[in-house]
Amino acid sequence: MSDLTLRQLEYFLAVVDRGSVSEAARVCNVSQATVSAALSQLEKRLNVTLIARGPARRARTTSAGRQFGMHARAILSSVSDAVESLHDDSSMLQGPLRIGCIPTAGPRMIPATASSFVSRHPHIDLDFVEAHPMTIQRMVLNGEVDVAVMYRKQVQMEGLVQHSLAEVQLHALVSADHRLANRSGVDVGELVDDPVILLDSPPTADLLINQIRSLGYEPSVRWLLPNAETIRSMVGWGLGFSLANAVPHPNTLTFEGMPVRYLPVTNPEFANTIVGVTMAGARMSKKLSATLDILRATAAETDPSGWAGDV
Repeated sequence: MSDLTLRQLEYFLAVVDRGSVSEAARVCNVSQATVSAALSQLEKRLNVTLIARGPARRARTTSAGRQFGMHARAILSSVSDAVESLHDDSSMLQGPLRIGCIPTAGPRMIPATASSFVSRHPHIDLDFVEAHPMTIQRMVLNGEVDVAVMYRKQVQMEGLVQHSLAEVQLHALVSADHRLANRSGVDVGELVDDPVILLDSPPTADLLINQIRSLGYEPSVRWLLPNAETIRSMVGWGLGFSLANAVPHPNTLTFEGMPVRYLPVTNPEFANTIVGVTMAGARMSKKLSATLDILRATAAETDPSGWAGDV
C-alpha cells in the first residue's frame, strides 16, 4: 500500500462530497487534472471503479466507492485526531469537519455555528450539509458527516448516539388575523377544526399527526409541502395553520410581507429536544467536543424565549 496516499483519499472524498471533479478541485485548490490523476491512480491501485462519471460530468460513487469511502473517512479522521493530539491548545483545532443539519433547523443553527468556527477555530476546514431526517441519519452512519443536528423524536436508526443541545417547544403558526393570534399559548385541541399544513419531511408529519391522534383528535391535513417558507406564506394567507419546532424572530414576515404569529403549544406531549447525533463508537475528540459546545451555545442564543424583549 506504499503508493496509496492520504492526498488521494482527500481528493476522492472531495469528489464524493461535491459531486464533480471540477468542484472537488476548486475546494482542494488544485487543478482538475491533479484530482483526476489522483483518482485514476487510486482506482488502479485498488483495481476497482470508485467513481462513475454521469451526465453533465456529474460523479457518483459505485457500491465499491461507497464502501471504500466509509473507511477513507475513518482514516482521515484518525490522522486528523492524531495531529490534534499534539496540540493542547483548543484554538489549534484543525482539519476537516462536516456538520449535517435538517433544513428546518438550518436557519437557526448553521449561521451562528459557522461564525463561531470562523472566529474561534479558523484552521478547521468546515463544511455543512442540509438533508431530511432519514437521509442525514444515514449520512452519519456512513461517515459522511461528523455530527448531525435534528430533533430527538426524528431519530429512528440504530447505531447513533444523541447529544442534547437544547429543549424545544412546539409552536403553532397562525395568520396575524387568526382568532387565536393574540394568545400567549394554545392547546392543539383549539386548532383541530382548522385545516393544517405540515412539512413534508419524513418522519416529521407522521410524528405530529400520530401525536395529535393520541390526544383524541383527528387533524384535517390540507397540504404536505417540502418548504417551510412556502408553508409560512400559505399560513399568512389564512389557508390553514402549521406546527413547527423551529421558530424565527417574531418580526419575521412571509415572502409577501404578511405578518404571522408563532404560539407556544401548551400540550406537554409535544415537548422535544434538539440533538447532535454522532455515530456510535466515534471517539469524542477535542474537535467533536468543541463542535457540540458551539452547537449548544448556538441553540441557547436562538431560543425563542429570549426574543421577548426584542419585539
